Amino acid sequence: MLPRTIRPAVCLLLAVASGALAVAQTAGSAGDDPRHVDASQFGERVSLGPNWLFAPNDNPAYASAGFDDSGWKTVSTNKVLTDYGIHDIPYAWYRLHVHVAPRMRDVAIEVQYITGSYELYVNGVRIGANGKMVGMRESSQDYLTAYDIPDSMIAPNGDLVIAIRFAIDRMGPATIGTSTPLGADCVFLASRDAAQRDASYEATHQTATYFALFGLNLIVGIVALALYLAMRSQAEYLAISIALLAVSLQSAGTIWNHLHAANATNDFLNWLTVGIVGVANLEFVRLIAHLRRTRWLLAMEIILFLSAFVVPLFGTGLWTGLVALACFWVPAVINALLLPALLIWSALRGNRDARFFIPPFALVAFFAFWNFLPTLFYYLHLSMKIPPFPYFRPAGYGFSLWDVWSVVYCVSMLLFLVLRTVRIVRERAQTAAELEAARTVQRVLIPEEIPSIPGFVLHSTYKPAGQVGGDFFQFLPVKGGGVLVVIGDVSGKGMPAAMTVSLLVGTVRTLAHYTQSPAEILTAMNHRMMARSGGGFTTCLVLRADPGGKLTVANAGHIAPYLAGKELPVENNLPLGLAADSVYIESSFQLAEGQQLTLVTDGVVEARDKAGKLFGFDRAAAISSQSADQIAKAAELFGQDDDITALTLARTA
Repeated sequence: MLPRTIRPAVCLLLAVASGALAVAQTAGSAGDDPRHVDASQFGERVSLGPNWLFAPNDNPAYASAGFDDSGWKTVSTNKVLTDYGIHDIPYAWYRLHVHVAPRMRDVAIEVQYITGSYELYVNGVRIGANGKMVGMRESSQDYLTAYDIPDSMIAPNGDLVIAIRFAIDRMGPATIGTSTPLGADCVFLASRDAAQRDASYEATHQTATYFALFGLNLIVGIVALALYLAMRSQAEYLAISIALLAVSLQSAGTIWNHLHAANATNDFLNWLTVGIVGVANLEFVRLIAHLRRTRWLLAMEIILFLSAFVVPLFGTGLWTGLVALACFWVPAVINALLLPALLIWSALRGNRDARFFIPPFALVAFFAFWNFLPTLFYYLHLSMKIPPFPYFRPAGYGFSLWDVWSVVYCVSMLLFLVLRTVRIVRERAQTAAELEAARTVQRVLIPEEIPSIPGFVLHSTYKPAGQVGGDFFQFLPVKGGGVLVVIGDVSGKGMPAAMTVSLLVGTVRTLAHYTQSPAEILTAMNHRMMARSGGGFTTCLVLRADPGGKLTVANAGHIAPYLAGKELPVENNLPLGLAADSVYIESSFQLAEGQQLTLVTDGVVEARDKAGKLFGFDRAAAISSQSADQIAKAAELFGQDDDITALTLARTA
């Protein structure tokens, strides 16, 4: 008995060995001599090659079965054309002389993993093609396509001449850049039944990865878009959505190419999405790193987008190799290296979000550099060899390292969306709780009832803005008659402002039992402000109205009171909390019977209309004789931008 711990591994090895044996029995090799390939007993499927006859030029006569190809060079599909000293050719022909059993029927040719557009000929007759032979050319055909050979096309003696004409993609495949159109195990001779089964199998397995990538990127992209629409301030979500939806579109185009004949439109859309993804990623990193959109970053985004079109245009012959290298690969590699560099720079400055994205973007930088070196060596005709970009086919399911990175990238974006959204929701909940607490404090401190003071009529109106502000006021009766009026505005918003208001109002209420001097009250309030370590300042005005109408005023940087449509010329001193040795000077005035004194906060004079125009001191003075409600309403209708407080003190007979 095998130990239980190693049974799964042994079963897996046996399964792999069985699969390999089955494949070996099904797909064999036809031989090494391209002029005499014996496939008379090939069974269901045989690989054609690895040796083919090769011509690095173009001539329609090469398709003919009777053409003399005795002078052609023999090349191996296990090597790249640069190994034979062949560089930058627009067209090439591959030929193979195959012998099958006489009167053989139901035969097909399978083609897969081809780089560049091609036309397939059997005994001089074209039986299939992929892409355009002029103009924009396809970059690759990863899917399997089966072409039936008509029974009448097979010669009585069983001879077949297979010729393939290639319009070579001079940029090379997307991962290697060697411009070798035909690789090992790319062309097979098979029975029609086997070809149909293989095509169905390949369509299922080779597209499975792209279906998975399409669904994953589409779902996360839609989630990012929905979150952006719910939180417009998070521009990063929009960049994520654009990038992922573009990748899903790219995967959809690849699926189409696998299930249908490739065309130039799909190739163009593929490179369009490459440009969109590049720009979206750069914009995302800029937002994550909290960088301004400078001219050089904007220029980089434009160049990155336009450079993606170099590859399809290069197939038209409008570009030379070095021009394409400079116009496409250099911006792409610079961008790939720039993204992790910006993230590392931002992470060193304490940006936690930037740290999260360093691994996926560093990985894509490595892959981009890996791709760039073979292309560079190819166009510079350097002999140094770089391992080709690996492609894996476990159990028939194909994927590359780019696909692995795409999954890592998509999962990273999803985690970022979840973590960032949870953090925002928590912060908003905390802010809402603090805001409600601040409003509760403010409601307690703002007087609900105005005291009745003989000889005076008092009115107040308070209109808070969206956030909790720092406006406060108090009406405190004075022993022996009269009233003490306090109005002020604390800098800042929210809970800190509310707590400062609480401190100052408590100070005023306590001091009012011991002194009615406005200057002494302001001095004590300033000392309390200076004792706080939170900083900030407060404008405040304290006014005492005696029964005979005498007004004693001390002002700490607040708006002066209005009397008879004009500001009172009170002595203006520093706001509270700026200097410990501030001195507050009192000013005296007389309020006649029937006159009204008006006090406001800066929410009135700083009200702003849609054009950005301020309500201003002149308008405030013009309406100062109106009631407190009318004054506050006028400022609110003009365009409230802050808390609005208006107090009126009228003397009666």
